[in-house]
Parts: sequence; C-alpha cells; structure tokens
Amino acid sequence: MAEHTRNGAAGGTVCVTGGLGFVGHRLCHALLDLGRPVRCVDSLVGSYAEGTGPAAADSLAARGAEIVRAHVGDASDELVLNGAEAVIHLAALPGVRTPRPFTELWHENARATGRLARAAAERGARFVLASTSSVYGDAARLPTPEDAPPSPLGPYALSKLAAERACSDAVVVRLFTVYGPGQRPDMAFARWIRALARGRPVPWHARAGTVRDFTYVDDAVVGLLAALDRGLPGEAYNVSGQAPVRLADALGVIERAVGRKAALERMPASGGEARITAGCRRKSGSELRYAPRMTLAAGIARQVAAARAASPGRRLGARAPARAALSRSGWESGAAARGWEWPPPVVRQAAAPDPG
Repeated sequence: MAEHTRNGAAGGTVCVTGGLGFVGHRLCHALLDLGRPVRCVDSLVGSYAEGTGPAAADSLAARGAEIVRAHVGDASDELVLNGAEAVIHLAALPGVRTPRPFTELWHENARATGRLARAAAERGARFVLASTSSVYGDAARLPTPEDAPPSPLGPYALSKLAAERACSDAVVVRLFTVYGPGQRPDMAFARWIRALARGRPVPWHARAGTVRDFTYVDDAVVGLLAALDRGLPGEAYNVSGQAPVRLADALGVIERAVGRKAALERMPASGGEARITAGCRRKSGSELRYAPRMTLAAGIARQVAAARAASPGRRLGARAPARAALSRSGWESGAAARGWEWPPPVVRQAAAPDPG
C-alpha cells in the first residue's frame, strides 16, 4: 500500500518519480530551492547511498515536499498526478551490468512509463523522461547527436529506448554516465572508491580503450531543469559532461583523490556496454542553454569527500581546503548550504596509464 505525506501545496506541483534516489533527491532539492512545490514518488526499493533513500525522504519532507512511497507502475494515477503541472520521470530499473530478464525491464521501464505519460497527457501535465546514452550503443558518429540511429546493446538499453517510444510527446533527456556524491553503491565510481578505501582490488570490467562521457550529478540536475523549462515535446536532448575521458584516466583521478594505487581485478566485459560514449551538446546547448560546469577531477573530489564523511574510519585522503563563499542565487544557494559547491572550481586533470 502507498504511504503518503502531504505538504499542502496546491497547483504548480512538479512530480518527480524516483525522487529519493541518486539524481532524484538532488533534483527535488533544486526544485524546492526554486520555490516549486514538489511531489516525490519513490518505492524505496533498491540500494541507496548515504543521504539518499529514507534519509532523503526525511530531509525533503522537512522542507515541505510531498512524499509518496509507492511503486509508479502500481500506484493510482490520482495519487501520483493529482494537481501536478509537470512530471519528471526518473524511476526505472537499472540493468546495464545487473542481469535482469527483459520482460521485467520492459514492464518497469517501458510499460509503466507509457502508462504514466498517457495519464499525464490526459491531465495536461508536461512530461520529462530521463533516458540514457545507452540507447546509442556503439555509435558510428562521435560525438553522438540526438538524431543518430539508436543501437541498444542489451536488454536495459532496449527497455529505455522502448520507454522513449512509449511517450512520443515527452521531453527526453539522455543522461551520460552520471557520477558524484550519493551515487548508488553498485555504480562504478562508488565501487572503486569503496575498494580503494578498504585496500581491496578494484573490479575492472572494461575493454581496453573504453571511453566515457561522465556527467556530474549537479550538471545532470541543471540539464533536467532546463528540459523542464525549455525542452520541446517529442524532442530528445543529450546531457553529458565536459569531455569524454578514458576509463583508465578516470580511475587515475580517483586514485589521486583517495591516495592509493589500485590493483585491478579483471572481470568479464559486459556485452551490453558501449566502448565509447561521447555526447554532442550542440542541440542541448542551443535549445536548453545547457553547459556542464564541473570538471571530472573536481567532481570526483566531491564524491570521495562524501564517501569519507559517510565512512570516517576509512582512509580516503586529505580533505580539500575550504573555499571562499561565492555569490549565488536560487537553487545554487540551497545547494551551497547543503555542501554542494556551485559553481564548481576548475581543476586540472592528469592522465593515467591505461591498465587495459
């Protein structure tokens, strides 16, 4: 049965599904910083990092957000959508590396999305769908524009492409490899930081020469907010990082942030992952005015700092020096109050040898 905590706000509500997760809870805080009433819908099923999940429910409720604990695929449309002006749909089953039957992924990621999108359209609510760069697969065009032919490599990517096609009037945001504080414990950077902190080998699934376009979580939030405000229905937009980076170089940045050298535990590569991802930002830059601001080194430093704060007994390197306060407005002020530095400083990245 759904659990429900109301904030009493009427009209103009933005419903965020998956709103207690990695990206979702920061998006909800950002919307509250902008003065938008927020309904956060989450089933609280899955793995959560420190500060997300139940902890995020408490912090968001304390700020006046409406918390609905419910499974989007099973909850009534009235419970999820009543009075909502817009929906940002983040709820989905992950599955790039986690083996799941396609029927389960399709039911959760495509069928439930299509039903919610149709119900939102009937109520005149704007619908923003968080999709993934995985729909491009091993793209022939790099950087990859939104009109590149989709070529999903596995069941998860196929289910997300099916979700896009199930809601033709949605504003679609294709997120590229999001990282940062609050990242799910099963995701790569979180696993690598945890392994280094414990002096254990880093699990390495990547093929030699693997490249990723990493997007810091607050840049992803900015992209989603821009899509909410300026995206065109029926259009897709890439939300990616500043530049693609070799996975080996990203590991090198984490090693320096933690202060330990990684020993690799080589694992079988996943057939569902592209070798190179690189998002073309021409369309999102011109139509959404999206421009990522966080460097990989600065973003990783913040993720390591968050991991250190959550596990003070672990060896995770020295704390970064305090920085002078900057002039901020809107949700950036609230982000700063919660320890999310904005705008991010520019930190130079150094290359690391390719362990592949």
